[in-house]
Amino acid sequence: MLHKSGDRVRYCYQKALEAREQALRTRHPELRQAFSLIEDHWIALAQQMVLTETLSTFGEEARRGIGKN
Repeated sequence: MLHKSGDRVRYCYQKALEAREQALRTRHPELRQAFSLIEDHWIALAQQMVLTETLSTFGEEARRGIGKN
């Protein structure tokens, strides 16, 4: 089971790479397009995870900073 966000992001990029490799191996244009779409979705998911973590960290830091004035 993946627990750390970095592990989850790496997993998504690994799955994206696997989809790209599948797209490059297939001779069928429809499958190539489908694998490329899957790759795009894995990449988007990884980027969303990074953004979510960044915003969460920023929010935590902002809340801690509010009480210090």
